Amino acid sequence: MTGVTDVLVVSPHPDDDVIGCGGSLAKHVRDGARVTVVVVIGRERSALDDAVSDAEFAAETENAAKTLGVHRVVRFDEPSRDFALSRRVHLNLVRVLREVRPQVVYLPHDNDDDVEHRMVHQLTTEALWMAQSEFFQEAGGPPMPAPRLVLGYEVWAPMARFQYAEDIGGQIETKVEAMRAYVSQLRHAAWDEGIRGLARYRGALASGSGHAEVFQVLSLRGPAGPGGPAGSGGGRD
Repeated sequence: MTGVTDVLVVSPHPDDDVIGCGGSLAKHVRDGARVTVVVVIGRERSALDDAVSDAEFAAETENAAKTLGVHRVVRFDEPSRDFALSRRVHLNLVRVLREVRPQVVYLPHDNDDDVEHRMVHQLTTEALWMAQSEFFQEAGGPPMPAPRLVLGYEVWAPMARFQYAEDIGGQIETKVEAMRAYVSQLRHAAWDEGIRGLARYRGALASGSGHAEVFQVLSLRGPAGPGGPAGSGGGRD
């Protein structure tokens, strides 16, 4: 992870980035990287948070990002449950990828139980090769270089197998605080307790203790270096 200046996260819904890789994002920020989060699908209202305005909900997203130190949040506001993969959505993501030119990309893992998470996985993998192509000039910008690392994260559908574990012991409280910024979502369930428990479970599996986030390695270019993602227990200090 040395020399990483730009990181891009594709989040199907608001808060998925916090749940899936919030600790790793805070660690990137600590190490001096700029983090951009793309939220693909807009808010899904429920009877539990119907009194919360769209502006208030958007503020929750911004507050969560601020807690993690995220540099920029881009919202596509695609319709929930009517979301469809289209050239327009692909080009929107290609445009952001070419602007950011990230060395590290995070996206949902490919076997998530949520159908929209799987669709965003497909969207991102396709947009990545499009962004590197000489074609799709309508998206603007020159083709981007291939990221050094592309990682699939888990939300509430744990991966049966993972190739990389990131120690987030120093960032777990920041991650939980970012989740608590979604006040309206905590009316549905104690998601803050859930992410702490998941990180504790992953820490026990990966190294026997502590807190961790685990990832599917989808693409790796160049040498991994000491403590890199070649093994399931790797992670940066």
